[in-house]
Amino acid sequence: MRILVGGINHESNTFNPIITGADDFVVSYGEEIVNKDMTQDSSSVGIVRVLKKAGCEIVPVALARAVPNGVVSASFYRSFKTDFLRRVKEALVAGPIDGACLALHGSMKVEGLGCAEGDLTGALRELLPDIPFTAALDMHATITPALLKTVNGFAGYKTAPHVDCAKTGGHAAAMLLKALETGRKLRTAYRRVPMLIAGEKSESEAEPMRSLIARCRESEKTPGIAAASFFLGFPWADDEYNAVSAVVSAFDEAKDRAETIVCELAEVFWARRGDFAFRSECYNSAEAVAAAYRAVLEKKERPVFISDSGDNPTAGAAGDATDLLEKILDTIDATEKLPTPLLYAGFYDAPAVAACIKAGAGAKVDITLGGNWDTVNGKKIPLSVEVLKTVRGYGPYNARLVFAAWRNLRFVITSKHIGFGDEHLLPALGVNAADYCLVVVKLGYLEPCFRAIAARSIMATSKGCSNEVLETIPYRKVKRPLYPLDAG
Repeated sequence: MRILVGGINHESNTFNPIITGADDFVVSYGEEIVNKDMTQDSSSVGIVRVLKKAGCEIVPVALARAVPNGVVSASFYRSFKTDFLRRVKEALVAGPIDGACLALHGSMKVEGLGCAEGDLTGALRELLPDIPFTAALDMHATITPALLKTVNGFAGYKTAPHVDCAKTGGHAAAMLLKALETGRKLRTAYRRVPMLIAGEKSESEAEPMRSLIARCRESEKTPGIAAASFFLGFPWADDEYNAVSAVVSAFDEAKDRAETIVCELAEVFWARRGDFAFRSECYNSAEAVAAAYRAVLEKKERPVFISDSGDNPTAGAAGDATDLLEKILDTIDATEKLPTPLLYAGFYDAPAVAACIKAGAGAKVDITLGGNWDTVNGKKIPLSVEVLKTVRGYGPYNARLVFAAWRNLRFVITSKHIGFGDEHLLPALGVNAADYCLVVVKLGYLEPCFRAIAARSIMATSKGCSNEVLETIPYRKVKRPLYPLDAG
């Protein structure tokens, strides 16, 4: 069997002013998709593994990935889509395509277009009108009519933080293979749940998500049910289709059972809407800083982590808001009393990185930190820093990194918009978070690498493009009523 593989993965924050362009994406073509970076835990890796094991002829076309950010530039998307479809046409000349399995996010937005995935799958369906077609989606996907019309079956992540990406890709591929091997048709049942959830209220190891995901897994044991998923939408995207959804993909003989199950899943999710809460203790920025100082100085806890959740790049925020930093500077006398420096990871600030790298390690240089993009929640803060270390060419996005000191603070600064939850980022700078008594990180829930060492975790509901207090976000396009925006 010849199976087409490809996709595009981006979570687009419509409140972030940055336009995500070609320089922000890593694009793999053809055999690169099969052979390159196969240790990465991504859905495309899982798709390829399952298809290889089944002895399929994999037909890889194009796969693009970028860190969550602002909406994607129209020019980049047009270029990628054109190239993607050209490669599909070339593959068709070489022989018939039996099926397709794509690695998608589900909440990618393009300037002037809106939801991208349904546009891409629609164009693919025009070229391949009769084949079975499945997709692996992020848990925070937004399910649109275009996606439901063009894709037969969906598998979604069941963990947050997302540690089952490759497994989900494998699920989508296995579902496709079963359809091809048995000749049975796949259909998808869908129900919208009129609510949104702040990302940090939906960790899969905490209630109510733990029980809700267990219901999905139990549903998948029903004969004929291929996949059952909750897709939570993406709360920092102002879009008419944005909401939680229950989705059940099933083979033809189980279509009635799928409709029953999807209604049950939607109803139980809605019934638990009041149970979603932050897993970590949380306060506004000033209170979070004060609580962290008390934990370190009075209770001798270390390391204590503060999540700068309102400016989380992995939720598409700009990464240069300064709300939390300003509160730290307001209490700098307390910072000076900490037994180790305060580690802040970090800031996306290309000009600051350029100035530090030009000066070189060991030099002192005047910079401004923050406020380049998110000027609503950030401002340029002048600092005279000592450059401790620099790194060039970090990671797949070829970022430059700087580790800098100012008084009793240590800053990680990046030239590219990348995530600060990456377990390899601090080690690349020779930094061990466990050596610091207080660590501030631009994240929401802590990634496993930090959670494993945190003596205490505090979430600051800081101001930024990934503001966790959804009721304060100025939505204009979402379909109302929508909980918790509309209490009734």
